[in-house]
Amino acid sequence: MSEKTLYIVQQFEKQGRKLVQGRQMEFKTSDEARGRAERDAERVAGVVAVAQTVDTETGEVLEEPEILAHYGELPPGMLGD
Repeated sequence: MSEKTLYIVQQFEKQGRKLVQGRQMEFKTSDEARGRAERDAERVAGVVAVAQTVDTETGEVLEEPEILAHYGELPPGMLGD
């Protein structure tokens, strides 16, 4: 089994009254992901940066995602609430 930690930024946009997923990007480090999320906060309804460990052979998620940063409006339950 080969593990890899992915650093992902997920944007959310408003379409009318609905909050929908926007662009998703992957970064090499947690600092890069946090920085992008902070910059995106001014341009989108919401944004979250997460670290996710996966098995590179199977694609299986090995751990719950770790929230690195979040700004604005996010879907219900995204922050474990």
